[in-house]
Amino acid sequence: MCVKTKIFIILILLNSILIFSEVYSSNRYTKADDLSKVTRTLSLENYVLALENDYFEIYTNEKDIRIKNKISGYIWGNPDNLKGLNKIWSNIASSIIGIEYFDDKSLNYITGMESKEEIIKNGIKWEFYSEKLGIKFNLYLYLKNDHLEFYLPENSIIEEKNYKLGSVYIMPFLGAVYEDEIPGYILLPDGAGALIRFSKEKNYSNWFEKRVYGKDYGIENLSYANNLNVNRPNDFLKEEPIIHVPVYGIVHGINQNAFFTVINSGAEYSSIVAYPSGVLSGYNWSTAKFIYRQKYLQPTSRSGNGVQIAQKERNKFDARISIYLLNGNDANYVGMAKKYRDLIFSENVLNKKANNPDIPLALEVVLNDIEKKLFGFSTLQVSSIEFLKSLNDLNIENKYILVDGWQKGGAHGNRIKSNKVYDEEILEYAKNNPKLYFVNNVTKVTELQINQRQEAGINLSQNPIYEDRDNKKLWYYRSYYTNIELANKYLSKKIELLNKNEIKNIAIKYFGNKLYGNLHVDKKIYRNEAKSLIINTINKYSNNNLFFYAPNDYLWNFTKGFLNIPMNNSQYIYETDTVPFLQIILNGYIDYFTPYMNVGFFSRLDILKTIDFGAYPSFIITEIDNYLLRNTVLSDFPSTKYDDWKDTILSIYNEVNEALRNFRGYYLVNRIVLKEGVVKNTYDNEKSIIINYTNKEYKYNNIVINALSWKIINEGVNNHENKN
Repeated sequence: MCVKTKIFIILILLNSILIFSEVYSSNRYTKADDLSKVTRTLSLENYVLALENDYFEIYTNEKDIRIKNKISGYIWGNPDNLKGLNKIWSNIASSIIGIEYFDDKSLNYITGMESKEEIIKNGIKWEFYSEKLGIKFNLYLYLKNDHLEFYLPENSIIEEKNYKLGSVYIMPFLGAVYEDEIPGYILLPDGAGALIRFSKEKNYSNWFEKRVYGKDYGIENLSYANNLNVNRPNDFLKEEPIIHVPVYGIVHGINQNAFFTVINSGAEYSSIVAYPSGVLSGYNWSTAKFIYRQKYLQPTSRSGNGVQIAQKERNKFDARISIYLLNGNDANYVGMAKKYRDLIFSENVLNKKANNPDIPLALEVVLNDIEKKLFGFSTLQVSSIEFLKSLNDLNIENKYILVDGWQKGGAHGNRIKSNKVYDEEILEYAKNNPKLYFVNNVTKVTELQINQRQEAGINLSQNPIYEDRDNKKLWYYRSYYTNIELANKYLSKKIELLNKNEIKNIAIKYFGNKLYGNLHVDKKIYRNEAKSLIINTINKYSNNNLFFYAPNDYLWNFTKGFLNIPMNNSQYIYETDTVPFLQIILNGYIDYFTPYMNVGFFSRLDILKTIDFGAYPSFIITEIDNYLLRNTVLSDFPSTKYDDWKDTILSIYNEVNEALRNFRGYYLVNRIVLKEGVVKNTYDNEKSIIINYTNKEYKYNNIVINALSWKIINEGVNNHENKN
């Protein structure tokens, strides 16, 4: 084991020993719920009944609405007796709509709007207008069987003056809570999942706002200040978590009342927004923001100088959201995840039950990569075919081997339009190995892999789309994003090459979670069109076994394996909890794997979290020592040599397998925190597992769960399994 690896492991283990007693109470984990009863609800005074079905009653006062849940009797709406808001925000907080707009100097403002209301069949129509701004549009509310639907058609938007529509918030203050007057929280689909629990005002400097499906690289600035007080520096191995699913929710009283919102149309041009108490006002509120225009840098000189102006053309899409009311034991983040799982999956989409009772392991092997030389560069063999074959000796039956760097030029040097294989022997070997996958990347690439002028995507400023890391001493600190049309074309060629060689196992990086258009002045592909292009391309190869690295939800129906699943949220200071919202949706349908565990995710608490979140272990490995990688792009990784990790891989896999093989192919139906640091997960096979993150033993119905361990409980049965 090299010195660098030893130091890396020792530091991680020392860090775990020193802080494990405190970490489980941080926002990386889930806190115990306050189960206090909600004893009051909103008033219907001055509201009249407008719509009704078996689930809802909708009341209106011609400015906003109140929604009565007929099952529970609970009433949802904007808050009564608003306090601490200025005139503009008071108007928005007591209305159905808030808008942002730009003036002729691209300065942006926020305001409410006047409206005319009309009751229509199974719904309500509002005509929103501002005589001052010359902006008009229609909003519809439809009463569906088990949910409400808001719909803003694009063709209803009119802009008659110099003011331009920037964005629209639909029902922004629905369910807003002043400080901690009601026990509950906001659910955000940030990474794995985040909660913002209602609390007293705190001095937060910013609010939560993230684009659904990640940044829009065709317009958003890709360079960030290296200052944690401003933005997260981008020198981390792990990218900042994104939003993979277009949803959010609010709970009023855990296990009592909740609503869950799904963006059905316009997700590509939306953000999830949340304001904790202390930002703007004392209210906690969350909503979907539909973005019709935003600012971008318009160059004014060849040197790159320019001015920030608003988009001239409006993003064209219909905005549509559905709101589901949840009651009782479903009124929590678990119930929301189960609801979304029911909405997007059906029994005939994927095979729920697993064929192999043992959980899978993912091992990513890099065969070749580029190495910097005194003059130019060369290809370095990182792992040999013989090494690849030797992995068959690893005493784990259910393992996936993901092979990167199999093309000429290696992992970061192959020309993405080329189909040349570095060693034909790998193709022959793969034909007899049904769990060997070929890793492909045609999206986020180095300058060696792409012709910048001809193949890079173009943003609205008419510059190549690229992303810089803050450390300019790195060999390749800049990554380029391929023209989205070419990325689809090149990926198709690579899959067809593999299919021609009787290979159907494909693992795809970045393509499934980097959503951007190509905004070249002569040929524009917008973000929603890029999404359709990606779906159509993948659909052509749906007969393949496809693994994706952190794919967005529009590719899940094609996904056999979800690699690099986020195990945390962004950990903003106002995010009080990390919850496995994403994992609960996928659980029982798609195998999902941790980030590389040998890149800082192998402490005792990390292993317990892997079991808690139902994830499967993943590692990146090389045959050669890491000091030999110092002049390659792989120098980022502190420790990858297989011989250094073999015993740890076996140890981690065997423990996680011992725990999770009991639940493989089953749904998680409930997750509760019994006390701080102790979690109980229950699956639909009537078994539960209790994970004890603390340094003290925990007793559950006279069963002892030792410190830093887990135990499987058969409810109502005396036998149980333990891991110390």
